[in-house]
Amino acid sequence: MGFEIDSRVLERLEWPQVQERLHGHCRLSRTRRWAETLSASQPAGDDANAATGSLFESDPERVRGRLAETREARQLLDADFLPPFGHPPDVGPALERARRGGSLSGSELRGIHSNLACLLEMGRYLDRHSETIPNLREAVGEFAVDAHLAREIETCIDPSGEVSDRASPEIARSRREAAKLATSIQKKLGSTLRDPKVAPHLTDHYVTLRNDRYVLPVRADAKGRVRGIVHDASNSGTTLYVEPQAVVELNNELKQAELATAREVLRVLRKLSLRVREATPSFEVSLQKLEHLDWAFARAELSREMDAVEPVESKDGSFELLQLRHPLIDPGQCVPNDVRLGSDYRILVLSGPNAGGKTVTMKAIALAALFVRAGLFVPAAPGARIPFVDTVLADIGDEQDIRENLSTFSAHMANLAKIARTATDASLVVLDEIGVGTDPGEGAALAQAILESLADRGARVITTTHYNLLKEMAEVDDRFCNASVAFDPDTGAPTYRLRYDIAGASSARAVASRMGMPQSIVDRSHALLERDDRQLDRMLLELGANRAMLEREQGEAEAARAESEATRDAYRERLERLKAQREKLFQAMRSDLDRAFGEAHEQVAGVIRELQRGGRRTTAQEAAKAREELLSIEVPFAPESEVEREAPAELLRDPVDWNRMTPGDPVTIPGGGEASLLSLPDSRGRVRVQAGSARIELSAESIRSVARSTSKPDPATLRTDTPAVTETEESLSGGNVEIALRGLRVDEALHAAEDALDRAARDCSDTVTFIHGIGTGALREAIHGFLRSSPYVADFRSAERNQGGAGVTIAVLRGAEE
Repeated sequence: MGFEIDSRVLERLEWPQVQERLHGHCRLSRTRRWAETLSASQPAGDDANAATGSLFESDPERVRGRLAETREARQLLDADFLPPFGHPPDVGPALERARRGGSLSGSELRGIHSNLACLLEMGRYLDRHSETIPNLREAVGEFAVDAHLAREIETCIDPSGEVSDRASPEIARSRREAAKLATSIQKKLGSTLRDPKVAPHLTDHYVTLRNDRYVLPVRADAKGRVRGIVHDASNSGTTLYVEPQAVVELNNELKQAELATAREVLRVLRKLSLRVREATPSFEVSLQKLEHLDWAFARAELSREMDAVEPVESKDGSFELLQLRHPLIDPGQCVPNDVRLGSDYRILVLSGPNAGGKTVTMKAIALAALFVRAGLFVPAAPGARIPFVDTVLADIGDEQDIRENLSTFSAHMANLAKIARTATDASLVVLDEIGVGTDPGEGAALAQAILESLADRGARVITTTHYNLLKEMAEVDDRFCNASVAFDPDTGAPTYRLRYDIAGASSARAVASRMGMPQSIVDRSHALLERDDRQLDRMLLELGANRAMLEREQGEAEAARAESEATRDAYRERLERLKAQREKLFQAMRSDLDRAFGEAHEQVAGVIRELQRGGRRTTAQEAAKAREELLSIEVPFAPESEVEREAPAELLRDPVDWNRMTPGDPVTIPGGGEASLLSLPDSRGRVRVQAGSARIELSAESIRSVARSTSKPDPATLRTDTPAVTETEESLSGGNVEIALRGLRVDEALHAAEDALDRAARDCSDTVTFIHGIGTGALREAIHGFLRSSPYVADFRSAERNQGGAGVTIAVLRGAEE
């Protein structure tokens, strides 16, 4: 599939401005000069230069190659691996003269050297990045650079373009001799200037050059006073420039030395020019490859400047360009639009108010198709899909041709006729205001017929229109699709946003008003408008206004939702921090309280032991009662995490009816634990409960009553904030207490054992029997370890075989052994 395009279409689409921006990114003057001569119809050849010798590629494979090269160059630029092009001059004319056998100047040879050095640097650059730029590497290959020629030029020609003394020994010798002679001449003329016999006859005291000879300025009326050769005279004739006789011979010798230098310089230049002539064929090929690279990096620079993306080839001929922008409009001012064409429909009909962006959108799509053929990225969002069209046909603007005696309408018809004959299923056609310039009824009918013919040919067509007949085509022909440019319902100004599946009102009166048309004229036009058209326009305006309002409200809702989600996340994070801080605070308080209770517990236990040793049982009972009062100190509050426990699933929890509650009633505390009510709600809505050995103050709202279930729950199954135990106590002979610990966890059993010892000490019992079972022995070892550290216990032992053996431990309390 080839590609052709008329130069007038390129002008209508403003392609020259795009090309000018592309040329501005070329680093080599040689590339810029070549790029300015490109034409749209110039064919592409097979060599490296021809690969960039046409404005657009015809062969699809070469299009893919160009895009791949642009991608690789863009990757290097984005990674800040800038190519070392430098600023070598254009040496095309110098190479042409060398090819014809001419001698090059020192500055021209220095330009040759700059290009050779650039080729050497670029060769090393490509070698370093060859793995990441396979397409560029393959397209360019290797540079044929005569490194020996570059070294010769650098040795013989200095940066200013002069032949250096290193070029040959003869040049160095003759220049040294000339410098010596010049010094001698200046010394001798200096003495002459100071000679009393000569000085009065001079117009000024200086030495100058005339005809490459050193001379003195002598008054014309004193010509005979200074012997020598007259070489020149001033414009006024009052001064003669005389070469004194004393330096004539020295000037002759100086001239001979300079001539010898010039002959040797010319010989060196001719020698180097011959070397350039021999290297010109391969040198020019390398320069063409350098231009190829420069052109690829220029495309990459332009793509980066436009924030463009690499397009994906569309095999089915459809366009899908999300967030498409016009490349010549400032990205900060351009409104991007989503464009779809060619998949479900062939004809996209753009309508809406004048100056609303319809033509800009249409041109942006056409330019995107041209960008692909030129190897450029498109200014759109990633994933842009574009087919390789065979041509872009356009009818845009004023086509009037006075030379052909064609009116505007006739010129448009001639162009449309050509488009209708040549369009194919691989063509993109853009038509601006199709059918205008004649009777609206006839124009609309003719426009419909042309569009239907293009749809029959399978062409992809984008057209702008104000004809209601064309806006209605989408309802009767599925090859057509409506799209409109939106406007602000409040201001009436266009928003440049494209909306699909809806036709747009022309809003001619609104545009006229914005442009300063007197309101009386606008009102009169409204009265003259035909009833049907006015009704359709009103419906389209209302529909557009409603849709804009809906989209605005949807946007506001989205913004509100995003804001609420952000606020919710912020509060959630804050709540988590507060919970963590609360938990940390409660843990610290609990630790302090536990430590204080432990110290108090130890003190009271010591007092009880002393009293027991003294034999005053009643006094010991009073001390135990005081200890009980100490243990009943209220904990003012506790975190829910301290009381949350899983309750039995069979218990039914009901709200508390405080009118029927009395202290001592069982209640359920947060987490499902069982507690005993100590007090009814106070003025702050707080109640106190007994949970195990702890008294806790909680909110009345957090308390639930324990409803009656089908059977009375076993107390052994209830759990509180302290480990629940199944405990049976019997008074044995000798004041013994017995407690069953089987089936409990170690921490629960130890808690229960501590409570049993406390009660035994309070009641002045002698022994406590712990029924823990044998099992794995872990519970038995834990109980023995606890008893060893208990201040109440004087000794403990396993029970006799007939009393349970190793499954039972008997503890003897202090005071009892006495």
